Amino acid sequence: MSKPSKTSQPLTVPPVYLAASAVNTLVRALPAGTAYFIGIVLITMFTGQLVHHQGSLARAALPYVVQLRWGWHRVERAMERGKVALDVLFDRAFTWGLERLPVEPVRLGSERRTVHAVDSSTVARLRANKKRCALLGKGYCHHAQRAVPANLVAVLTTVVLIRGVRVGVVRRTRFGATCQEAVAQVFADLPESTEKRLFSVDAGIATIERFRAATERDALVGRLRKNVALRRAPHPRRPGQRGRSPLHGPVLHPGAKQPEGRADEDWRSQVEGRAVRVRRWRNLHFRETPQTLLEVVRVDDPAYKRPLLIGTTAGELTTAEIRVAYGHRWPVETNFYVAQGSCAMEMPRAWTEQALTRRISLALLAGSLLKAIAAACAPLPMGPWDLKAVSSAGRLANHLSLHAQNFATLALQGLTPRKYRKINIAKETADLQLPLAA
Repeated sequence: MSKPSKTSQPLTVPPVYLAASAVNTLVRALPAGTAYFIGIVLITMFTGQLVHHQGSLARAALPYVVQLRWGWHRVERAMERGKVALDVLFDRAFTWGLERLPVEPVRLGSERRTVHAVDSSTVARLRANKKRCALLGKGYCHHAQRAVPANLVAVLTTVVLIRGVRVGVVRRTRFGATCQEAVAQVFADLPESTEKRLFSVDAGIATIERFRAATERDALVGRLRKNVALRRAPHPRRPGQRGRSPLHGPVLHPGAKQPEGRADEDWRSQVEGRAVRVRRWRNLHFRETPQTLLEVVRVDDPAYKRPLLIGTTAGELTTAEIRVAYGHRWPVETNFYVAQGSCAMEMPRAWTEQALTRRISLALLAGSLLKAIAAACAPLPMGPWDLKAVSSAGRLANHLSLHAQNFATLALQGLTPRKYRKINIAKETADLQLPLAA
């Protein structure tokens, strides 16, 4: 017998087994009456079948529960009334990823801070009834180019590296009437950690109040507006000078064409043949928060019309690390796209508060797990014509859809739905006292 030839790709765990292990680990934390049907919901999201049926959970789940009495109804009821702790599912998914995937947390600076990204998304509900739909606020819709009724969700993502690919793992989701309210709830309910953290946010979240709330353990880095006005440190007092010590120094507009004064660092570098100028100012602060010191970096790239302004409270970071820290915000944007394209996040088809929260949160969780598992597995070609296959969440969802029967069997291993039977024995009523005749 001839020996098998060596393959060019390293042997890895098949993605079906990894995805099934993730689903099975998640639903094991749920009560017995709910675990089986929440597993069905995750299967329809992992395989992309929920998108195929335009967000109809009853149609997507029907092939898996057709043998059960009122099967699709029990799936919907588990989403609306079942006991599901979303924060526990997020923590179990993160722990599973650390144990089963080659995960390397991203760390920056001399303090070895872990990096997390926070952002919000708008799920437009154009035809939703305000009296019927819960968690309804108003958000800007790019398709309609106006503010529309929407469900507003804020997401906390932990940035990790899997085989050199940057991936964001969803840790928390919160909802609110406005994006600011949802983001505030995310920062109020952060998961506990013994390590120092760095939160990367965009300009809409990097407000004066958010910088003021940052601590030495939980630092903040985010993009600043072009018209931001900051203050330098006050000049030292002369010996014998009377009066109170000043709180503010000269005004600085780092986004202006000609910022006032000189920068503490000013150098140029070549990026893809372009001369990029980088400047940094130290020990700046807002007029409202003189005790909160900021490090501000300005990047002037000829490829962009406006300069990039980045501010952070982590003063130990180098200029290059500050630029890298803000770039780590993009995995949370990728999670939104994957959840929309593969897990039907924008088609919740739910109206109660619990059902809405779970549909959108589970879609984000499933999308982040698809991205993580795809990064850990070999590239998945779509056919013999696909000569340059890549590892992506969409290809993995298509692969799981092709093996949906085996995937569902492995994901639901050890789980059985509760069997309800109708009690046909009539109650004994002979000993009951009859009402008195009129």
